[in-house]
Amino acid sequence: MKKISYFIAIVIFNGCTTVASNEIIKLDSQSITTESPNIIEAKLESTPFDIWERIRLELTLKIPEDQIASTSVYRERLYKNQSAVNRISKSGQRYLYHTLTRAEELGLPVELALLPFVESEFDPYAKSIDGATGIWQFMPATGKEWGLKSNWWYDGKKDVLASTEAALQFLTYLHEKFDGDWLLAMAAYNTGPTRVNRAIRKNKRENKPIRFWDLNLPKETTAYVPKLLVLCELIKDPQAFEVNLPSIANRPYFQRVKIPGQLDLMQAADLAGLKPETIYELNPGFNQWATDPSGPHYLLLPIGVSDRFITQLESLDQSDLVRWDRYKIRRGDNLYRIASRYKIEVSVLMEINGMESDLIYAGKEIMVPRGSAWANKQSPREQVYQVKAGDSLWNISKKFKVSIEDVALWNDLDIEKPLQINQEIKIFSKYERIRQDVPSRKLRTMLYPVKSGDTISRIASKFDISAQEIQQWNEIEDVSKIFPGQVLKLFL
Repeated sequence: MKKISYFIAIVIFNGCTTVASNEIIKLDSQSITTESPNIIEAKLESTPFDIWERIRLELTLKIPEDQIASTSVYRERLYKNQSAVNRISKSGQRYLYHTLTRAEELGLPVELALLPFVESEFDPYAKSIDGATGIWQFMPATGKEWGLKSNWWYDGKKDVLASTEAALQFLTYLHEKFDGDWLLAMAAYNTGPTRVNRAIRKNKRENKPIRFWDLNLPKETTAYVPKLLVLCELIKDPQAFEVNLPSIANRPYFQRVKIPGQLDLMQAADLAGLKPETIYELNPGFNQWATDPSGPHYLLLPIGVSDRFITQLESLDQSDLVRWDRYKIRRGDNLYRIASRYKIEVSVLMEINGMESDLIYAGKEIMVPRGSAWANKQSPREQVYQVKAGDSLWNISKKFKVSIEDVALWNDLDIEKPLQINQEIKIFSKYERIRQDVPSRKLRTMLYPVKSGDTISRIASKFDISAQEIQQWNEIEDVSKIFPGQVLKLFL
């Protein structure tokens, strides 16, 4: 990380050094060679407080002078557009520090750390209409090629740590492939190296330059690199765009914490003292209610809660953790009988074991979950409590060792309204919350590139959503000003 140097005047009087903060530092009297005040210059170094300042110091890629006019359309979209700039800053709060730090550690241009702004606005749940997923928008085949595991439990394309490593490795490979040209590497990341190579060969045959700016590439790719470079211009000089760039603290948002094995994510939220959605937002790679039994064996937690989480986890009874049996199939067994014995749905048992049919063979082994954490997941222990005179949400929640918010959520109650005598209140295990406030697995973010002839109404009709929702999600004030190549965020 680059440090900023500050020069300050230090005045020495009688063996003491006085600095601007009025802090007194005692010096050895033998080091003083004169009675009169002596002014010297000292160099202090500190890291930037704001992450934008840190990035600003490292930016190196620029738009060539002969391309300034051709990129003005991207500049105009951010000029005086404070709402768009606010959205950019907000989307980078969780993950930008990590992508920036990894790029610097690998000796890569900091511009690469900003690519998720263009790809997905740093949304790990984003999925393009073509199937690209995560903050780096990996296609399934490319993700697999670069080591991103994907199964029923886990998708490495959505895992922020794993996908960042894969993306930076991929970009490094492309940089070498295209003779050290980062713009061509980024273009190839977007559209594929084969397409960029084809465009280069065509220009060579026609004796044309082979810069990114001179190649005949798809519209989305032609816009991809300029969008990033204009964003860099904005970061470098927000005043030139007549906007303020909201500050993001130059410190990590999360830390990685090892876990002993598979862990229920709702249980993890309780142990860390966090809301469930916080666990899901920081660990989007886990597709189901728990971490992948085969790994990765870590969770990302907000800075400051890991000590509590580790302490609570170590004190947890082992019977409360998800555990597995390796079940050897016996003669006469069928999948339905095994599923019934372990209180698990047949479809889930098939998914866990990667089975395409319910046909099983004696002597083979399958993995089946057991333990109270799984039992709670499959058949939540519901109790019904009848309200008595003097009861309140507070004493009911204390009685069952759950939160007031849980009781209200489970029963759709207004916290401000009094309870009625004999009113029935449902109480669940504290590990089995109704997940209304957790990102739904059925709701996904789709990134839709606007095509020629598209209108907001036409797009809304195509996806069976309202035009007003599209406007609101993308903060569009004038619906007539959408343009081909613009990427819209849709929630489906």
